[in-house]
Amino acid sequence: MAIEQLTGHYIDVNGTRTFFDEIGEGMPFIGVHTAGSDSREYQYLLPEMAARGYRAIALDLPGHSRSYPINWEPTRTINDHAEFVYDFARTLLNEEKAVVAGCSIGGCIAFDLIANHSSDFRAIIPMEGLACGAPILPHPAELEEPSWSTAWKPFLEYAAIDSLGKKTLANPRKVKELWWQHQNAHQAGNGDIQAWASHDVRDKLGDAQCPVLVVKGMDDFWLPEELIRQSAELVGKDTEVALLDGIGHYPMFEDPAGIAKLIDDFVKRTT
Repeated sequence: MAIEQLTGHYIDVNGTRTFFDEIGEGMPFIGVHTAGSDSREYQYLLPEMAARGYRAIALDLPGHSRSYPINWEPTRTINDHAEFVYDFARTLLNEEKAVVAGCSIGGCIAFDLIANHSSDFRAIIPMEGLACGAPILPHPAELEEPSWSTAWKPFLEYAAIDSLGKKTLANPRKVKELWWQHQNAHQAGNGDIQAWASHDVRDKLGDAQCPVLVVKGMDDFWLPEELIRQSAELVGKDTEVALLDGIGHYPMFEDPAGIAKLIDDFVKRTT
């Protein structure tokens, strides 16, 4: 299957016009993107998942790309994002349980779903996310207005591009593609980083009702391996951790075939 076979749809989720890409049939898989980006980060993974027998889906979170914001405001907490993803899954799939994977703030959203809705998913896969906000950024609420944040655009470029894995950094086309995916991101992206900075579900973990796989790219400097392992340990003793050599902050974008195999093998082995 190729990305040309992706089909875009709109769905109403609690009154919010929401966009998602879809391909394939079978067990539902939902991908959740990084801060300030959108479903295009999953355009290469979705066909790989569909080829493995999944109904592969990736949404634009509220206020990102083709999805309208809720009440015309950025989403500023991980829990609000997670509850929206939960409502999106229920609206689209009814009672059918999906595999959900999220990256960066999507990974934090995945941890929030583990904390509050694990029994409603077949498996949950946080990638490049933690159970609490990593101490890597100041809280950016005071920089939300565009006129106050002249450095927001170069910050996003640095945060996205420099955290790619070495192999992907050597591919100019993919570097430029990811750069473009983050260019519409000022207010939505700032709200996402506020959400990252205030995120903490550590006291709600420990009783996951579905299999959990925590994924880290070893070239990603944002998230130390120690914090990844601590978050996984909080979920429970059966939580698995995958450490990926040569991969940075965007596993599904950098190595879609490898991530599809990793996810599919995990789901088939544990569910």
